[in-house]
Amino acid sequence: MRQILAIARREIRAFMSSTQAPVITAGFLVLTGLFYVLLVRSYDATSLATLKSGRMVYLNLHAGIFHKLYGTVVLFMLFLVPAVTMRLVSGEYRSGRYDLMASWPVAPVRWVVGKWLSAVAVVAVLLVGTSFYFGLTSVLGEMSETPVAPEWQPLVTSLLGLLLLGGAVAAWGVAASAALKHQAGAYFLAFALGLMLFLVGQLEPYAPGVLGRLASELALSDHFLRFAGGVLDSRDVLYFLGLTAVGLMVASAFLEQRRLASGRRLRPWWPALVVLVMVVFVQAVAMRRPMRVDLTPNRLYSLAPQTEQILGTLDTAAPTDVHLVAFYQTLDGARQQIQALLQSFADASPRVTFELVDPDADPESVRVHGVAVARTVSVVCQDRRRLLLEPDEGQLAGAIYRLATDTRPVAYWLLGHGEARIDLEEPGGASQLASMMLDAGYAVRPLVLDGRRVLPTDAQLLMWAGPKLDPSVTDFEILDSFLRQGGAAACFFGPDSPESVRRWTERYNVIQNDDVVVAPSQTGTLAGVSLRTVTVAEGYGEHPSVRRQKGVITTFPLVQTLRPVQREMAGLQGAPILATGPDTWAESDPRHRYSGRPSFDRESDRQGPLPFGVAMEVAAADSSATDAGRLVIVGSSGFVTNANISLYGNRDLALNLVGWLATEEDLLGIRGRRASFQPLLLDATTKEWLGWVAVLVWPALVGLGWFGLVVYRQWRH
Repeated sequence: MRQILAIARREIRAFMSSTQAPVITAGFLVLTGLFYVLLVRSYDATSLATLKSGRMVYLNLHAGIFHKLYGTVVLFMLFLVPAVTMRLVSGEYRSGRYDLMASWPVAPVRWVVGKWLSAVAVVAVLLVGTSFYFGLTSVLGEMSETPVAPEWQPLVTSLLGLLLLGGAVAAWGVAASAALKHQAGAYFLAFALGLMLFLVGQLEPYAPGVLGRLASELALSDHFLRFAGGVLDSRDVLYFLGLTAVGLMVASAFLEQRRLASGRRLRPWWPALVVLVMVVFVQAVAMRRPMRVDLTPNRLYSLAPQTEQILGTLDTAAPTDVHLVAFYQTLDGARQQIQALLQSFADASPRVTFELVDPDADPESVRVHGVAVARTVSVVCQDRRRLLLEPDEGQLAGAIYRLATDTRPVAYWLLGHGEARIDLEEPGGASQLASMMLDAGYAVRPLVLDGRRVLPTDAQLLMWAGPKLDPSVTDFEILDSFLRQGGAAACFFGPDSPESVRRWTERYNVIQNDDVVVAPSQTGTLAGVSLRTVTVAEGYGEHPSVRRQKGVITTFPLVQTLRPVQREMAGLQGAPILATGPDTWAESDPRHRYSGRPSFDRESDRQGPLPFGVAMEVAAADSSATDAGRLVIVGSSGFVTNANISLYGNRDLALNLVGWLATEEDLLGIRGRRASFQPLLLDATTKEWLGWVAVLVWPALVGLGWFGLVVYRQWRH
C-alpha cells in the first residue's frame, strides 16, 4: 500500500505543478457554469409559468437543475478524464522511464493502481469545484420571492456517482495509456470506450430480447441516473466498481506483458479474465436481488408504503401474477420514465413482470391488448385486463389492486337539483373528477332520485355537489336509509345551499353557516386564488382521509364554514378534516359576501382558523350491524368542478376522500405523494450577475489562482 500511495502522490504533484491542471479545471468549470446558468434560467421560466397556470406539478431545485447539470457533467468527464490519464503510462514509454520502472521491485498492478488513484484525485478536485454552484443556488433560493433551499442529500449521491463514474473512466483511460505509446492514441481510445458505454443504451429499443436488455445494463449513463436522482442502488454501485476493477486488471495485463517474452504474453490476461467472470456473476446476482436506498427527503423515487403493501398481497395464500405491458414508441422520450416506474414495481414483487412494446413494430400485441393509442399500459391479471393511459404510480397500484381483488366500487352522482353534471365539460361541470374516478377504478353513474324509493342495489358511494333546488322529503329519507345501512356519501355544499339541505346536515351535527370565507393575504400569491378562495397547506386534520395531505396545497372557491349543532351526538363520530388559516375570517355581511372589498368586523365576523370540512361515521340502524356509514361534508361546491379540480393538490384530496368513503384505506396516500414544490423566481438584475459569477468569475478565480500557484512553485525551484 505504501508503494501505491507513493506512486499516486508523485503523479498528483506532477499534475498539480503543470499548466495543464489550471487549464483543465478552469475549462471544466466554464462549461459547467454555462450549463448551470441555462438550467437556472429555464427553471425560473418554468416556475413562473407553473404559478400562472395553477397546475400543481413537480418543481424541485435538485431535479430541475442539478439532476440535469450532473447528467451533462458526465459528458464532460468523458472528454476530460482521458486527457488526464493519457500521459500516465504512455508518457513513461516515450520518455524511456519504463525500463527503469520495470527494474524496480514493484508489481505492475501497483503501478496501475497508484496512477489510477492520482486520476481519481483529479476527478475529486473537479467535482469539489462544482459544489460552488450548490452554494450559489442556496443564495438564489433565499433571494427568491418565496424562499426555497436545494436538497443536499441528492447532491451527495450525485457527487458519489460522478466519482465512481470518473473512477471507471479513469481505469480504462489508464488501460488505454498502458496499451499505446502515443498519448493522442491513448486519449482517443479511452474517449471512444467511454462514449461507447455512454451510448450503448440507445440500442436497447432496436436490439431483440436479451441483446436489448444487455445493452441497457451496460449503459453507463443509465446507471448514473439513479445516483443523480438521490438513490443508492446496489446494481449501480457494483456496475461502476466492476467496470473499474476490470479496467485496472486490463491495464495491469498490458503493462506486465511488456516484461515477458512473446510466447508468454497471454499469461497476464488470465487474472483479468477471472475478474471479468466474477464481476459478471456479482452483477447478475445484484440484478436479481437489488438493494436500494432512497436518500431524497420525501423518498420521491421509492414506491409509497401503500403500493408496497398492495404488491405484498399478490403473494398470499392465493398467489396472483400481474403482467404489465407498456406500449411506448421506440423514440418516445417518456419510454425511459415508464420503464423506471415498471422496474420499481417488478423489483418490489416477484409476482410482477413487465415488458415494453413498440406499437409500430408489434401490431399483433396492439390488437390482442386492444390498445388504441401509444403511451398505454395494459395491466393483465389472470383473465382480467385493464388499460391505463400514461399512468402514474397511484393509477398502476390502483389497477393492480382492482384486478387482484376483482373489485370495482360503484359511485352514483346525484342530479336533478341543479348539481354540477358529470357529462358537462364546461368549467362548471364535473366531468374531470368523474374521469379521474374512472381512472382510479370506480364505476361512476348519474342518478336522479325523482320517483325512487330506494337506491340501486349496487350503490356503494354517493357524490352530491352543489344542489341549487330543494330535494323532496323522500329524497332525504333515501339518503338517511343509505347511510344507516353502511353506505357512504361525499357532499360538497357551498354558501348557496338550499334551506332544506341545511336542515338535513343538522341531522348529522353539521350547521352550514351561510357565510363566505375571506382570505386577503393569499390573494395573488397563487394562480386561481382570489380574495374569496381558501388555500390549505397545513390546515388538515388527523383523520385518515387527509393525514397524508399535509404540505400539499389545495384551493377551495367560495367556502362556507361549518360548526357542530352540539358537542356530541349519539350515533355519530366525526372529526374536522379542513380548516382555514389564521389570517382569514368568515364574512357574514350579505352585502360583501360575494362581491366588493369586505373588511373584518369584530362583532359579527369570526376570525380564522375555522373548520369547513368534516368526516364522520354514522352508526347503523341495526345495532347488530358491523359496517358504519361514512359521510364527508365540505363547505365548497366549486372545489369539484372542472375549473378547480386539477389545480394544485385538489385531485389528490378528492380521490383520497373517495377512497376513505369506499373503505379502501390501502389506496390512501398513493396519489397524495408529491415531490416538493420549489418555485424559483429571480429578477432581471439577479439573472444578469448570475451569468458573470457562474461562467466567468468562479472559473477565473480557480484557474488564475491555480496558475499563479504553479508559477510560484516553478520560480521557487
